[in-house]
Amino acid sequence: MSDAEGYDVLRLIEHNRSCYISSDYVEGVPLIRWLKHHPDLSKEQLFLWIHEMAKQLECIHKCRGNPCYRYVNPYSMIITKDNRLYFLDVSAEANEELLSAMGKRNVREYFQPPKEEYSQKDTIFPDIYGLGKTIQYLLSESRPDPRLTKREEIQFQKILSRSISNHSKRTYTGVSGLRKQLPVYHKPRRAFTKIRFLLILTLFLVFLTGAFLYQEESKGVSMAQQTVHEKKEPEKSAEDKTQPPDESLKNVSLLRRELGFLYFLDKKDYRKSREYFAEDDEDKNSKALSRLSEYMLMGHAAGKEAELQTLLGELEDSTPEVMREEYGRCLVRGYLLLDTVEAAHAVLRLGDECMEYADEEAAGELTAAMAVSYERLGETGNAIEKYSDMLAREKEKSSKEKIYEKLVHLCLDNEEPDRAQSICRQGIDELKEALSLRLLHIRMLCEDKTVKRRQCARTIEAYIREIPEMIEEEEFKTISGEYGITMKGEKVCVER
Repeated sequence: MSDAEGYDVLRLIEHNRSCYISSDYVEGVPLIRWLKHHPDLSKEQLFLWIHEMAKQLECIHKCRGNPCYRYVNPYSMIITKDNRLYFLDVSAEANEELLSAMGKRNVREYFQPPKEEYSQKDTIFPDIYGLGKTIQYLLSESRPDPRLTKREEIQFQKILSRSISNHSKRTYTGVSGLRKQLPVYHKPRRAFTKIRFLLILTLFLVFLTGAFLYQEESKGVSMAQQTVHEKKEPEKSAEDKTQPPDESLKNVSLLRRELGFLYFLDKKDYRKSREYFAEDDEDKNSKALSRLSEYMLMGHAAGKEAELQTLLGELEDSTPEVMREEYGRCLVRGYLLLDTVEAAHAVLRLGDECMEYADEEAAGELTAAMAVSYERLGETGNAIEKYSDMLAREKEKSSKEKIYEKLVHLCLDNEEPDRAQSICRQGIDELKEALSLRLLHIRMLCEDKTVKRRQCARTIEAYIREIPEMIEEEEFKTISGEYGITMKGEKVCVER
């Protein structure tokens, strides 16, 4: 960093729930200048800086008197030679040049909210707004390697929408809420499912064959040795004949467990997973996983809810750190079989934990499980949020249509009719053959007495032109009877 200069920065010391500020001198460059010359950076470094700026801002707010920083932007963050991030000390006279740059109109307009967006008493919102805009700037100006996943993009979009709008009901009231939702970087560790499955299966067969040959060879050697010893030495005690445990058999046990997880999680072949878990004699949890596979085969826990609850609780308590994600995802599927408040909370708890390590496919499944659980708990707002995440991930048109339907019904249940109609129209625009969404939209329009009947009729006429067979649907006939919909040629009349 040849163009590094000296700056006075904040040195933050956190102790219990308080934070103390001192000043320090470092050599570095402002983040905005660093990005111009180094747009390519590792994804790990990107996430580290985002977490660090949020952590330091929260620490500033914890200081005595609950001060606000007031200048949260890429000019106020200094990157040192060893890639550490510090907040500029805005009270230091030596930093006057940077303070002048931050006072320019274009910087203020981008990184500070309009004054009408907040009251003078609401001093924390400008800091949160500035943090959100800085994160947005960092994401737009950098090219992280590897690229952000779809799930991470969605997470950042949600954080930005909540940090730069003071009119949203879900606007952050503190930096801690934002920090909790920041995605965490994890080094890629999962191979492609098919390759992983074939590799484990091959290793399993190799170890199994090796163990068998080893045992056969050992029998031959033992018999030969026994013959020689019978001639030379007296009979040894049973204790002397005891052999050490065969390490290769332990490896076979581990491979059985891996295959059990693969059949359970990736292939959803619960018959096979039950068999492989049952054959694993080394791990006590494998027997419980085998029993869980039996419940998954049935697809319900009717009459045995208490037994399944106990099984899942014991399995969760004994979950090892190794394969923690695999255990967690198995437990999530098991808890979904139980329609109880406790089970729903367990799904949400485990889902959040597993999300930190899950790949795209697993993250999609966990999101769906959490959406169902929020719905069961009656937390409609959170359910809408999760189903929206599902919609962003889903690529199959028929599945997207069902998610759109679910979102519309949830918005209606949450007394958000305008949002319901907006989502419904969005689905119709995206899915040109979505018959169910058109019927749902027609019903909503007819039920809304503020909508003119002629407008309802025009919409119905347009939908019939797009999908003529709609008039033969039972739902359309039902709606027609309820609201007096009649047709004369291509003209539609709505009477009620």
